[in-house]
Amino acid sequence: MAVLFHALAGAVLVVWGDRVHEHLLLPATVATIHLYVLGVLTMSLIGLALERLPYWTGQPLPWPGLNRWTLFFLSLGALTVFLGIGTDMHRWNLLAASAGVGLGIGFFILQAGRMLFAATRHDGLILILKLSILSLTAVLILGGIFLGEYAHGFMAFDRMSMVGVHLTLGIYGWAGLMLMALRRSTSATRARHDDTLPMSVVIGAFLSLCFIPWMLFNPNAGDYWLWPCVLPGFATIAMISAHAHNNRFWRAGDLLGVAAFLVLSTWPLVPDERTRFLFGVLILPGWTLGQLLGIYEHRNPGRLGVVHLALYLASVALPAMGLFLPWTEFWRMGGVAWLLLSVLFVAAHQKGQARDPA
Repeated sequence: MAVLFHALAGAVLVVWGDRVHEHLLLPATVATIHLYVLGVLTMSLIGLALERLPYWTGQPLPWPGLNRWTLFFLSLGALTVFLGIGTDMHRWNLLAASAGVGLGIGFFILQAGRMLFAATRHDGLILILKLSILSLTAVLILGGIFLGEYAHGFMAFDRMSMVGVHLTLGIYGWAGLMLMALRRSTSATRARHDDTLPMSVVIGAFLSLCFIPWMLFNPNAGDYWLWPCVLPGFATIAMISAHAHNNRFWRAGDLLGVAAFLVLSTWPLVPDERTRFLFGVLILPGWTLGQLLGIYEHRNPGRLGVVHLALYLASVALPAMGLFLPWTEFWRMGGVAWLLLSVLFVAAHQKGQARDPA
């Protein structure tokens, strides 16, 4: 399902590529971001987390039957966001999306929380996972508030600091910490970092998330909220990742993450919409997709090749070029790269299953 939504996000760029980058709160932009964050990133992370959490916590899945409902409702919510593009996000789209996403993520939080707080081990890794699930809970609550406001047409454009809290918790608190945990459990070099990696990530998370109360009570933080909030946490990830490179997708993703830090460093000096979108392009499809592809390749050696890497880089580079060059077709070309990458990923997966049915 995650690959399907990756293809749908690429289709949005192909059809509405000239509108996506105009403003963060436009319908096409909202739909594209959530297709990726909910349909690709969260779908993948929930699947991987449900597979690894029993091993990490020493607890079995408390309610395995909820897995299918998690998939169903999360897919329904993300798909409804996609269908809402053509109708300019009418109220029924947003309410249906809110209900689907709320139930899907809620079922996952219920299972994950039950396992984590009954875990037989208590170390940095479990603390990272707890922070990640708590962040996802906060993201779900804030997202419901924003969807309600959006549905009634009074989304406050002067409350971008609240949107900053929502995105920071989603990108760093939920996805970033969960990706680091999954990468650590996948990497063959994790034995060298068992003690230093978890606590370093926790420190980075604390440095980033401690800025959230400041943003909540500072309505004028909209132009530069990401710089103080995300930079410490992602800088920590970059420094740690530099010592654990053993995968080409991880290397590429980490380099794009470093590029995002450089963009963030200019934000307080030149705050503008273009900077915001460039950061989003480098972090969402850049850093996070690189981590996911790296995890898949590491678990299934040889199934992703140079063509996948080239398409992955093109899917990031082309939209980034579209921000600075007048030819808006760069966005559409980036969407084509997303579509081709999705097709090749499915082909590699099917080939691997045919070779190893078990």
